Amino acid sequence: MQASVDLKRLKLFRKVVECGGLSAAETVLNINLPTISAHLAALESSLGMRLCERGRKGFRLTAQGQSVLAACDRLFESVESFRSEIGEMSQIVSGHLRIGLVDNTISDDSSPVVPALRELREHSRELEIGIDVRNPFELERALQEERIDLAVGPFKLSDPEIEQIALHRERLSLYVGQGHALYDRNILTLRDLAGLDYVMRGYLRESQVVQQHVSFNYCATAQSLEGIAQLILTGQYVGYLPEHYAATWQRSRRMQCVLPEAMSYDVHFKVIAPRNRRRTRAAEAFIRLLQVHAAAAEARSLPAPVVSKTSARTSP
Repeated sequence: MQASVDLKRLKLFRKVVECGGLSAAETVLNINLPTISAHLAALESSLGMRLCERGRKGFRLTAQGQSVLAACDRLFESVESFRSEIGEMSQIVSGHLRIGLVDNTISDDSSPVVPALRELREHSRELEIGIDVRNPFELERALQEERIDLAVGPFKLSDPEIEQIALHRERLSLYVGQGHALYDRNILTLRDLAGLDYVMRGYLRESQVVQQHVSFNYCATAQSLEGIAQLILTGQYVGYLPEHYAATWQRSRRMQCVLPEAMSYDVHFKVIAPRNRRRTRAAEAFIRLLQVHAAAAEARSLPAPVVSKTSARTSP
């Protein structure tokens, strides 16, 4: 084996494995198939071993390829640690920040993620950011397995090893689609909800958080908000969506909110990070920015103070 191994080709190899094959990696790497194949062949020649089988039978790692992949993970983790330590010594936020987010929060004006990312990028041009979008349970597992540095979402954790910092609230309401039996009904009671076909999130059962216990017919499950929205839009199901996410369909009258006074509820978004791992400057900076922008969004949402006529002063 040659003394020096091209780190770029090792990164390419790892990305091909992540994508599940050469063809799937074309778009991600923005490199054509023959070039990817040539780089892999050169890497194999440099290492003196066959890393993967590729061809008509599909993509599969060899035993040596699996060992090289594990070594790659250790190598790049060490590189990231080195970059972060150098950044800390030079007071520059650099390295790689791995962020976990829940799906479909981008339409929430109270979310501090986008403004915090913008400010972080403005002051940290050397920082490489990775974002992983998953449900809360998957994000918790990714954090415990050290695949991400922090996560933002509606978590309910009791693990003392995980620090939880409150950020903002998200309002969820019950919706029906155009064509549903309850659509455009002026007068509704909780009794009208009993027995309705209901779509629930695979990782959350709203009956556990809503005070009003309604006997829905739990007959559909979706793992994402988009899946829930699709089923609600059929006019056949009732289900919960964040108000900011449903706003577009509500404005176009394709959806309608049902009994918001009784059935709506809030979830509390937090940023979570391990207590027992030393955080990089990038992680610390991003957490601080999330707190600052969450506080600013909350201040903007507060009602304006009422000035009484008796206390008002007129200029002479």
